[in-house]
Amino acid sequence: MHSLPHTENLAEQNLRQQGFATYLPRRQRTVRHARRIRIVSSAYFEAYFFVSFDIGKRSWYPINSTVGVRNLVTTGSAPVPVPQGIVEALMSATDEQGILHPLDLLQPGGTVRVVDGVFAGQLGRLDSVGTSGAVRILLDIMNRAVSVKIDRQNIIVVS
Repeated sequence: MHSLPHTENLAEQNLRQQGFATYLPRRQRTVRHARRIRIVSSAYFEAYFFVSFDIGKRSWYPINSTVGVRNLVTTGSAPVPVPQGIVEALMSATDEQGILHPLDLLQPGGTVRVVDGVFAGQLGRLDSVGTSGAVRILLDIMNRAVSVKIDRQNIIVVS
């Protein structure tokens, strides 16, 4: 779901009052202003969060008229479902305060899918996680494990 800028909390609260289940992953960041440093919580995916509902049992049109909501992400005239397991994996890496810890998802030996670049769509096994934002994965190419270094943002955890 796409919200108006910086209104994720308001939109989530209004959708919950209407009976929709929502998930807003958050992150903590340090803000420096006027010689003051403070830690604030904000949406992990700026202006986006997840809403769950059964499209066959409930109309989704009220979502678009909810205060704080820009629109539900759709293709044509139907909402776009998030692939099975993605939200569940994100929720499993979220603490009690709603803060998402994405590095918890990246465990060596886990299966990942490349989502962008030359190897998009390929499944691989996570070999190591670097501190610079890169990960090394092992891809099965021509019945051989090939080590590939990829930016961490170009993979998703499958299992």
